[in-house]
Amino acid sequence: MSDKKKKKPLVRSNSLKDATSNIEVFTHNEILEKKELIQKIPLNKIVEPNVHDRKSYSKEDISSLARNIRATKTLLQPIVVRKVNDKYERIIGFRRIEAVKELGWKEIPAIILKDISNEQAMLIMLSENIQREELNPFDQTVGIMEYIALSFELTFDEVKKLLYHFRNIDGKRVSNSSEEINQKREKMENITKKLGNITVASLINRLKMFSLKETVLTALKNGRITYTSAIELNKIDNEDKIIEMISKIESGELSLKDIKTYLKNLKKKKVHKKINYKIEKNDSGTIFSIRDELTPNQLKKLEKFLASL
Repeated sequence: MSDKKKKKPLVRSNSLKDATSNIEVFTHNEILEKKELIQKIPLNKIVEPNVHDRKSYSKEDISSLARNIRATKTLLQPIVVRKVNDKYERIIGFRRIEAVKELGWKEIPAIILKDISNEQAMLIMLSENIQREELNPFDQTVGIMEYIALSFELTFDEVKKLLYHFRNIDGKRVSNSSEEINQKREKMENITKKLGNITVASLINRLKMFSLKETVLTALKNGRITYTSAIELNKIDNEDKIIEMISKIESGELSLKDIKTYLKNLKKKKVHKKINYKIEKNDSGTIFSIRDELTPNQLKKLEKFLASL
């Protein structure tokens, strides 16, 4: 005589907001074990989630997946959705949906999850997406910040403001933090480690992405450049030069070290232009004379320039 197995909940925490340090989400494969939940649903009934998810993707990747599905004549893994009124909100399977649309399918196999809250749906989605190696840093960062916003009951901008406050504390720009701020940081550390295996300090560092030039940000989203290259390229004012460098990075002609060398040389040229100086050579050697009185800032730049020679 054997007892019937109880159905496992998708999220083992009763309250994601109150127990973020104990969140444990089942993997995509564990969700797929729920075969009794699989049924075909109309593609025109599927809606996108109201979160960032993975907005950046390659059309070629979608077409490649479509070709594989056409060759095998089947979809190996169903998508995962939840019922919202008379529609189905997509949780997992964006690429699969786009691929079968390309093939002209009208329906798609799906696992339909019931009684899933916004927090649970978002966590399942993020956990699945963040495991993908090709997920770019921007999409990962925005996804994690959106989950933090949901968990803390804040807006996205308020989460950014909180991260900037943490940065100011770390940089000793503000006085010691309060117990409430410390608790918020500890809770956020638990969330970032669960979702993306990164620290709050790393998340703070990634805030630089929100001030990237559009050309640089697009290249980062499309996987053409790395995060570190994006930060360096953003220091260049010449748009045409940025585009040229992105192309060379992609082809392997340019490295991060090359970009830094270019920026260093550019800085030297700027020092030459801003300071009115004169160089004379005689039997004693080379005489470097400044014609104008330097401001403290110019003097500092000159010292850096001379140290780099």
